[in-house]
Amino acid sequence: MIILNGGKMKISRSKWDSFIKCPLCFYLLEKHKIKAPSTPGFPINSRVDALLKEEFDELRAKGKPHPIFEEYKLNFVPYNGLDEETLRKYRHNFSGVRATSKKTGIEIYGALDDLWLNKDTDEIVVLDYKATSNKNLEDYTTSSKHYHKGYLRQLDFYAYLLQLNDFKVHDTGYWLICNAADQSQMSFDKKVNFKTTLLPYKLKTDYIEDILVDLKSCLDSDKYPQSGKDCDNCRWYNEKKKLGDTIRSNQNTDKKNIKKDEGN
Repeated sequence: MIILNGGKMKISRSKWDSFIKCPLCFYLLEKHKIKAPSTPGFPINSRVDALLKEEFDELRAKGKPHPIFEEYKLNFVPYNGLDEETLRKYRHNFSGVRATSKKTGIEIYGALDDLWLNKDTDEIVVLDYKATSNKNLEDYTTSSKHYHKGYLRQLDFYAYLLQLNDFKVHDTGYWLICNAADQSQMSFDKKVNFKTTLLPYKLKTDYIEDILVDLKSCLDSDKYPQSGKDCDNCRWYNEKKKLGDTIRSNQNTDKKNIKKDEGN
């Protein structure tokens, strides 16, 4: 969401990422209120997310590590350096962690799933929960799929927000992936078995400000930007327009031929 309040621009992590995916769709929405078609959310993913937060919050209160940390031999614990209200704010979509861009002055924000603490380095560990169902779990860090690349940028953005808030951030972030792909489960029986996996990612934040500069220039301009090369909406529109032009051309040709026949 982009909000102008007293002349100051505010932009969420998701809006920043939508600009990367397709500057044209971003521009049409923010400048002309033309919204591209979207897919509905996945309530079951939201429920998995909520259950994980409850699970980690319980361990946070006890100062205990999660079993998955022990499984991966990580000296981590849920971070307990925030009061409950601040943690709730950091997790909320419309508040989140907030900071001011150094190059543009834009207020940027994003909602975190959680924060962990690396006890060996006393650094904050950035993470995101992911719920999926894939027989062969893909490595997001090497995947060519554009939405997986968005997962990388998501962690980068969270890390940068925390850095701007003077947190000492560990250089590796993680996805806690809950994968409902237990092939041994032969019946539903009112439950789905998930396997949890930790996937590490070496964080990169040096490009984020440059994207914000480009984003602000886009909004300040009256020129339409190029569409994103992986934008499904623009691809669909262009193919539809091309087909429509062909159909209209054929229809016009048919009308001319009919008039010609009538004249004869």
